[in-house]
Amino acid sequence: MLQHTMTKRKTLIIACFGIALGLCIGTVLKNYRALEIVKRCSMRPTNLKTPNEIIGLSDEDTIQNSQRNLVFVGVMTAKNFIEGRARAVYDTWGKEVPGRIAFFSSEGSYSEELPVVGLKNVDDRYPPQKKSFMMLYYMYEHYIDRFEWFIRADDDVYMEPDKLERFLRSIDSSKPQFIGQAGKGNSEEFGLLSLEFDENFCMGGPGVILSSETLRRVAPHIPTCLKNLYSTHEDVEVGRCVQKFAGIPCTWNYEMQYILRHNSSGRNAYTGKLKRKEIHNAITLHPIKQAPLMYRLHSYIQGLKAEELRQESLLLHRDIKRMAKYLEVPDESTYMLPSVSPAAVPDADSGKRHFEDHNILGKQ
Repeated sequence: MLQHTMTKRKTLIIACFGIALGLCIGTVLKNYRALEIVKRCSMRPTNLKTPNEIIGLSDEDTIQNSQRNLVFVGVMTAKNFIEGRARAVYDTWGKEVPGRIAFFSSEGSYSEELPVVGLKNVDDRYPPQKKSFMMLYYMYEHYIDRFEWFIRADDDVYMEPDKLERFLRSIDSSKPQFIGQAGKGNSEEFGLLSLEFDENFCMGGPGVILSSETLRRVAPHIPTCLKNLYSTHEDVEVGRCVQKFAGIPCTWNYEMQYILRHNSSGRNAYTGKLKRKEIHNAITLHPIKQAPLMYRLHSYIQGLKAEELRQESLLLHRDIKRMAKYLEVPDESTYMLPSVSPAAVPDADSGKRHFEDHNILGKQ
Protein backbone atom coordinates (compact mmCIF):
# COMPACT_ATOMS: atom_id res chain seq x y z
CA MET A 1 0.00 0.00 0.00
CA LEU A 2 2.80 2.36 0.98
CA GLN A 3 4.73 1.52 -2.21
CA HIS A 4 1.65 2.24 -4.37
CA THR A 5 1.24 5.67 -2.69
CA MET A 6 4.92 6.51 -3.31
CA THR A 7 4.65 5.54 -7.00
CA LYS A 8 1.54 7.67 -7.46
CA ARG A 9 3.21 10.67 -5.80
CA LYS A 10 6.30 10.26 -7.95
CA THR A 11 4.19 10.13 -11.11
CA LEU A 12 2.35 13.30 -10.05
CA ILE A 13 5.61 15.17 -9.40
CA ILE A 14 7.03 14.17 -12.80
CA ALA A 15 3.79 15.27 -14.54
CA CYS A 16 3.87 18.67 -12.81
CA PHE A 17 7.53 19.12 -13.70
CA GLY A 18 6.79 18.26 -17.32
CA ILE A 19 3.92 20.74 -17.52
CA ALA A 20 6.06 23.49 -16.00
CA LEU A 21 8.91 22.73 -18.38
CA GLY A 22 6.54 22.78 -21.37
CA LEU A 23 5.10 26.14 -20.33
CA CYS A 24 8.58 27.61 -19.99
CA ILE A 25 9.67 26.34 -23.41
CA GLY A 26 6.44 27.60 -24.99
CA THR A 27 6.89 31.05 -23.47
CA VAL A 28 10.48 31.27 -24.70
CA LEU A 29 9.53 30.22 -28.24
CA LYS A 30 6.62 32.65 -28.31
CA ASN A 31 8.80 35.56 -27.20
CA TYR A 32 11.52 34.56 -29.69
CA ARG A 33 9.02 34.53 -32.52
CA ALA A 34 7.71 37.95 -31.48
CA LEU A 35 11.25 39.33 -31.41
CA GLU A 36 11.92 37.93 -34.89
CA ILE A 37 8.77 39.56 -36.27
CA VAL A 38 9.72 42.92 -34.74
CA LYS A 39 13.25 42.60 -36.06
CA ARG A 40 11.99 41.72 -39.54
CA CYS A 41 9.64 44.70 -39.57
CA SER A 42 12.38 47.05 -38.39
CA MET A 43 14.59 45.86 -41.26
CA ARG A 44 11.97 46.77 -43.90
CA PRO A 45 10.79 50.32 -43.23
CA THR A 46 8.91 50.53 -46.54
CA ASN A 47 6.64 53.33 -45.38
CA LEU A 48 9.29 55.63 -43.91
CA LYS A 49 10.38 57.17 -47.21
CA THR A 50 8.25 59.49 -49.29
CA PRO A 51 8.06 59.03 -53.08
CA ASN A 52 10.45 61.97 -53.52
CA GLU A 53 12.92 60.60 -50.98
CA ILE A 54 12.99 57.20 -52.66
CA ILE A 55 14.35 58.71 -55.89
CA GLY A 56 16.33 61.54 -54.29
CA LEU A 57 14.12 64.33 -55.63
CA SER A 58 13.99 67.56 -53.62
CA ASP A 59 10.95 69.82 -53.50
CA GLU A 60 12.95 72.58 -55.23
CA ASP A 61 13.80 70.51 -58.30
CA THR A 62 11.48 71.34 -61.20
CA ILE A 63 11.48 71.02 -64.96
CA GLN A 64 12.31 74.72 -65.23
CA ASN A 65 15.35 74.84 -62.92
CA SER A 66 16.95 71.38 -63.10
CA GLN A 67 18.66 69.48 -65.89
CA ARG A 68 17.92 66.23 -64.03
CA ASN A 69 14.16 66.50 -64.41
CA LEU A 70 14.05 65.50 -68.06
CA VAL A 71 12.91 61.90 -67.69
CA PHE A 72 11.66 59.46 -65.09
CA VAL A 73 12.49 55.82 -65.81
CA GLY A 74 10.30 53.20 -64.18
CA VAL A 75 11.88 49.74 -64.30
CA MET A 76 9.64 46.75 -63.70
CA THR A 77 11.34 44.02 -61.68
CA ALA A 78 10.55 41.33 -59.11
CA LYS A 79 11.75 40.48 -55.60
CA ASN A 80 13.94 37.68 -56.95
CA PHE A 81 15.69 40.04 -59.39
CA ILE A 82 16.31 43.09 -57.17
CA GLU A 83 19.80 42.00 -56.10
CA GLY A 84 20.64 40.67 -59.55
CA ARG A 85 19.36 42.32 -62.71
CA ALA A 86 17.95 45.43 -60.99
CA ARG A 87 21.22 46.11 -59.19
CA ALA A 88 23.14 45.64 -62.45
CA VAL A 89 20.91 48.25 -64.11
CA TYR A 90 21.43 50.70 -61.26
CA ASP A 91 25.21 50.15 -61.14
CA THR A 92 25.63 50.72 -64.88
CA TRP A 93 23.35 53.06 -66.84
CA GLY A 94 20.78 53.72 -64.11
CA LYS A 95 22.83 56.31 -62.24
CA GLU A 96 23.56 58.23 -65.45
CA VAL A 97 19.94 58.83 -66.47
CA PRO A 98 19.21 62.54 -67.16
CA GLY A 99 16.49 62.43 -64.54
CA ARG A 100 15.54 59.79 -61.97
CA ILE A 101 15.04 56.03 -61.91
CA ALA A 102 13.03 53.70 -59.68
CA PHE A 103 12.46 49.94 -59.61
CA PHE A 104 8.87 48.78 -59.26
CA SER A 105 8.22 45.43 -57.67
CA SER A 106 5.54 43.58 -55.69
CA GLU A 107 4.12 44.75 -52.38
CA GLY A 108 6.66 44.49 -49.57
CA SER A 109 9.71 44.75 -51.82
CA TYR A 110 12.49 46.83 -50.32
CA SER A 111 16.17 47.65 -50.74
CA GLU A 112 18.53 49.72 -48.61
CA GLU A 113 20.64 50.76 -51.59
CA LEU A 114 18.31 50.83 -54.59
CA PRO A 115 15.29 53.12 -55.18
CA VAL A 116 12.67 50.35 -54.95
CA VAL A 117 8.91 50.92 -54.86
CA GLY A 118 6.75 48.09 -53.55
CA LEU A 119 3.41 48.56 -55.31
CA LYS A 120 0.43 47.99 -53.03
CA ASN A 121 -1.74 44.94 -53.84
CA VAL A 122 0.63 43.91 -56.65
CA ASP A 123 2.44 40.57 -56.88
CA ASP A 124 5.20 39.25 -59.13
CA ARG A 125 3.09 36.96 -61.28
CA TYR A 126 3.53 36.95 -65.04
CA PRO A 127 2.29 38.58 -67.23
CA PRO A 128 2.79 41.78 -65.20
CA GLN A 129 -0.29 43.63 -66.43
CA LYS A 130 -1.34 45.04 -63.08
CA LYS A 131 2.24 45.90 -62.15
CA SER A 132 2.73 47.85 -65.39
CA PHE A 133 -0.49 49.83 -65.11
CA MET A 134 -0.01 50.57 -61.41
CA MET A 135 3.55 51.72 -62.08
CA LEU A 136 2.24 54.21 -64.65
CA TYR A 137 -0.40 55.38 -62.19
CA TYR A 138 2.26 55.80 -59.48
CA MET A 139 4.30 57.96 -61.88
CA TYR A 140 1.26 60.08 -62.61
CA GLU A 141 0.20 60.42 -58.98
CA HIS A 142 3.59 61.51 -57.63
CA TYR A 143 5.68 62.91 -60.50
CA ILE A 144 3.48 64.10 -63.35
CA ASP A 145 4.53 67.76 -62.98
CA ARG A 146 8.15 67.01 -62.15
CA PHE A 147 9.35 65.39 -65.40
CA GLU A 148 8.89 65.96 -69.13
CA TRP A 149 9.10 62.29 -70.11
CA PHE A 150 8.27 58.93 -68.56
CA ILE A 151 9.72 55.57 -69.61
CA ARG A 152 8.36 52.12 -68.90
CA ALA A 153 11.28 49.69 -68.95
CA ASP A 154 12.18 46.13 -67.99
CA ASP A 155 15.12 45.09 -65.81
CA ASP A 156 16.78 43.37 -68.78
CA VAL A 157 17.21 46.44 -70.97
CA TYR A 158 20.34 48.54 -71.45
CA MET A 159 20.04 52.27 -72.18
CA GLU A 160 22.60 54.81 -73.31
CA PRO A 161 21.69 57.92 -71.28
CA ASP A 162 23.61 60.39 -73.47
CA LYS A 163 21.85 59.26 -76.64
CA LEU A 164 18.53 59.14 -74.80
CA GLU A 165 18.90 62.73 -73.64
CA ARG A 166 19.76 64.03 -77.12
CA PHE A 167 16.81 62.15 -78.55
CA LEU A 168 14.26 63.38 -76.00
CA ARG A 169 15.40 67.00 -76.12
CA SER A 170 14.69 67.02 -79.85
CA ILE A 171 10.98 66.22 -79.32
CA ASP A 172 8.16 68.35 -77.90
CA SER A 173 7.05 66.78 -74.61
CA SER A 174 4.07 69.11 -74.28
CA LYS A 175 2.32 67.17 -77.06
CA PRO A 176 0.97 63.64 -76.70
CA GLN A 177 3.79 61.27 -77.68
CA PHE A 178 3.84 57.47 -77.49
CA ILE A 179 7.26 56.30 -78.68
CA GLY A 180 8.55 52.77 -79.08
CA GLN A 181 9.07 49.92 -81.49
CA ALA A 182 5.63 49.44 -83.01
CA GLY A 183 4.14 45.97 -83.22
CA LYS A 184 0.93 44.17 -84.12
CA GLY A 185 1.83 40.72 -82.78
CA ASN A 186 3.41 37.76 -84.55
CA SER A 187 1.71 35.56 -87.11
CA GLU A 188 0.51 33.10 -84.46
CA GLU A 189 -1.23 35.92 -82.56
CA PHE A 190 -2.87 37.51 -85.60
CA GLY A 191 -6.52 38.17 -84.83
CA LEU A 192 -6.14 37.16 -81.16
CA LEU A 193 -5.10 40.54 -79.73
CA SER A 194 -8.38 42.35 -80.51
CA LEU A 195 -6.55 45.03 -82.49
CA GLU A 196 -8.20 46.89 -85.33
CA PHE A 197 -6.42 47.03 -88.69
CA ASP A 198 -5.07 50.53 -87.94
CA GLU A 199 -4.12 49.86 -84.29
CA ASN A 200 -0.75 48.85 -82.88
CA PHE A 201 1.20 48.85 -79.62
CA CYS A 202 4.70 49.72 -78.44
CA MET A 203 6.70 46.57 -77.68
CA GLY A 204 7.55 46.65 -73.99
CA GLY A 205 10.96 44.94 -74.11
CA PRO A 206 13.18 47.67 -75.59
CA GLY A 207 11.31 50.38 -73.65
CA VAL A 208 8.26 52.59 -74.08
CA ILE A 209 8.45 56.39 -73.91
CA LEU A 210 5.48 58.56 -72.95
CA SER A 211 5.38 62.35 -72.86
CA SER A 212 3.95 63.95 -69.73
CA GLU A 213 0.90 64.96 -71.75
CA THR A 214 0.22 61.35 -72.77
CA LEU A 215 0.49 60.10 -69.19
CA ARG A 216 -1.74 62.95 -68.02
CA ARG A 217 -4.48 61.85 -70.42
CA VAL A 218 -4.20 58.11 -69.80
CA ALA A 219 -3.52 57.65 -66.07
CA PRO A 220 -6.96 58.69 -64.73
CA HIS A 221 -8.48 55.90 -66.85
CA ILE A 222 -6.11 53.12 -65.76
CA PRO A 223 -8.74 51.46 -63.49
CA THR A 224 -11.03 51.21 -66.52
CA CYS A 225 -8.24 49.73 -68.65
CA LEU A 226 -7.46 47.14 -65.97
CA LYS A 227 -11.08 46.03 -65.90
CA ASN A 228 -11.18 45.60 -69.67
CA LEU A 229 -8.22 43.42 -70.65
CA TYR A 230 -8.53 41.60 -73.97
CA SER A 231 -5.22 39.74 -73.98
CA THR A 232 -2.49 38.48 -71.66
CA HIS A 233 0.11 40.83 -73.17
CA GLU A 234 0.86 43.79 -70.91
CA ASP A 235 2.36 45.98 -73.66
CA VAL A 236 -0.64 45.33 -75.92
CA GLU A 237 -3.05 46.46 -73.20
CA VAL A 238 -1.01 49.58 -72.40
CA GLY A 239 -1.05 50.46 -76.11
CA ARG A 240 -4.80 49.89 -76.26
CA CYS A 241 -5.30 52.17 -73.26
CA VAL A 242 -3.14 54.92 -74.77
CA GLN A 243 -4.93 54.64 -78.11
CA LYS A 244 -8.33 54.95 -76.47
CA PHE A 245 -7.72 57.75 -73.99
CA ALA A 246 -4.79 59.70 -75.49
CA GLY A 247 -5.91 59.20 -79.07
CA ILE A 248 -2.50 58.28 -80.44
CA PRO A 249 -0.88 55.02 -81.66
CA CYS A 250 2.69 53.91 -81.11
CA THR A 251 5.07 55.68 -83.49
CA TRP A 252 4.97 54.16 -86.98
CA ASN A 253 8.66 54.69 -87.72
CA TYR A 254 10.97 52.23 -89.43
CA GLU A 255 14.03 53.58 -87.60
CA MET A 256 12.60 52.68 -84.20
CA GLN A 257 13.57 49.04 -84.63
CA TYR A 258 17.20 50.19 -84.68
CA ILE A 259 16.95 52.97 -82.09
CA LEU A 260 15.03 50.90 -79.54
CA ARG A 261 16.56 47.55 -80.37
CA HIS A 262 15.09 44.15 -79.56
CA ASN A 263 17.31 41.15 -80.27
CA SER A 264 15.28 38.04 -81.02
CA SER A 265 18.05 35.69 -79.84
CA GLY A 266 16.56 35.58 -76.36
CA ARG A 267 18.97 34.51 -73.61
CA ASN A 268 21.82 34.35 -76.12
CA ALA A 269 21.45 38.02 -77.06
CA TYR A 270 24.63 40.09 -76.67
CA THR A 271 26.67 37.13 -75.40
CA GLY A 272 29.05 37.17 -78.35
CA LYS A 273 31.05 39.85 -80.13
CA LEU A 274 29.96 43.37 -79.14
CA LYS A 275 31.65 45.32 -81.94
CA ARG A 276 28.52 45.50 -84.07
CA LYS A 277 26.57 48.26 -85.78
CA GLU A 278 23.46 47.22 -83.83
CA ILE A 279 25.11 48.09 -80.54
CA HIS A 280 26.82 51.27 -81.74
CA ASN A 281 23.63 52.86 -83.13
CA ALA A 282 20.96 51.94 -80.57
CA ILE A 283 19.63 53.93 -77.63
CA THR A 284 18.30 50.83 -75.90
CA LEU A 285 19.30 47.18 -76.20
CA HIS A 286 17.09 44.28 -75.15
CA PRO A 287 17.27 41.66 -73.70
CA ILE A 288 20.22 41.38 -71.29
CA LYS A 289 19.11 38.36 -69.30
CA GLN A 290 22.11 38.00 -66.99
CA ALA A 291 23.63 40.63 -64.70
CA PRO A 292 27.26 39.91 -65.75
CA LEU A 293 26.30 40.58 -69.37
CA MET A 294 24.93 44.00 -68.34
CA TYR A 295 28.27 44.91 -66.73
CA ARG A 296 30.15 43.57 -69.76
CA LEU A 297 28.08 45.62 -72.21
CA HIS A 298 28.42 48.74 -70.06
CA SER A 299 32.20 48.32 -69.94
CA TYR A 300 32.29 48.08 -73.74
CA ILE A 301 30.13 51.20 -74.19
CA GLN A 302 32.30 53.14 -71.73
CA GLY A 303 35.35 52.10 -73.72
CA LEU A 304 33.78 53.52 -76.89
CA LYS A 305 33.10 56.79 -75.09
CA ALA A 306 36.70 56.93 -73.87
CA GLU A 307 37.94 56.51 -77.45
CA GLU A 308 35.64 59.30 -78.62
CA LEU A 309 36.87 61.63 -75.88
CA ARG A 310 40.48 60.83 -76.70
CA GLN A 311 39.89 61.58 -80.37
CA GLU A 312 38.09 64.83 -79.55
CA SER A 313 40.89 65.86 -77.18
CA LEU A 314 43.50 65.14 -79.84
CA LEU A 315 41.65 67.22 -82.43
CA LEU A 316 41.29 70.12 -80.01
CA HIS A 317 44.99 70.03 -79.20
CA ARG A 318 45.79 70.13 -82.90
CA ASP A 319 43.51 73.12 -83.40
CA ILE A 320 45.13 74.96 -80.51
CA LYS A 321 48.58 74.24 -81.85
CA ARG A 322 47.68 75.45 -85.34
CA MET A 323 46.10 78.64 -84.01
CA ALA A 324 49.15 79.26 -81.85
CA LYS A 325 51.33 78.97 -84.93
CA TYR A 326 49.19 81.49 -86.84
CA LEU A 327 49.34 83.87 -83.86
CA GLU A 328 53.10 83.33 -83.58
CA VAL A 329 52.85 82.15 -79.99
CA PRO A 330 56.01 80.24 -79.03
CA ASP A 331 55.75 76.69 -77.71
CA GLU A 332 57.25 77.67 -74.36
CA SER A 333 54.77 80.51 -73.82
CA THR A 334 52.95 80.57 -70.43
CA TYR A 335 49.73 81.19 -72.33
CA MET A 336 49.88 77.70 -73.83
CA LEU A 337 48.27 74.76 -72.04
CA PRO A 338 50.87 72.41 -70.51
CA SER A 339 49.33 69.49 -72.39
CA VAL A 340 49.79 71.20 -75.77
CA SER A 341 53.21 70.07 -76.84
CA PRO A 342 54.82 69.93 -80.28
CA ALA A 343 54.22 66.15 -80.26
CA ALA A 344 50.49 66.76 -80.39
CA VAL A 345 50.82 67.91 -83.99
CA PRO A 346 53.35 65.86 -85.94
CA ASP A 347 55.08 67.53 -88.81
CA ALA A 348 53.43 67.11 -92.19
CA ASP A 349 56.61 65.63 -93.63
CA SER A 350 56.86 62.90 -90.99
CA GLY A 351 55.09 60.38 -93.19
CA LYS A 352 52.41 58.20 -91.60
CA ARG A 353 52.46 60.31 -88.39
CA HIS A 354 50.83 63.21 -90.21
CA PHE A 355 47.95 64.85 -88.30
CA GLU A 356 45.41 63.39 -90.72
CA ASP A 357 46.57 59.86 -89.93
CA HIS A 358 44.26 58.41 -87.25
CA ASN A 359 46.70 55.62 -86.48
CA ILE A 360 48.34 58.10 -84.12
CA LEU A 361 45.65 56.89 -81.69
CA GLY A 362 47.34 53.53 -81.62
CA LYS A 363 44.62 51.79 -83.69
CA GLN A 364 45.43 49.92 -86.88
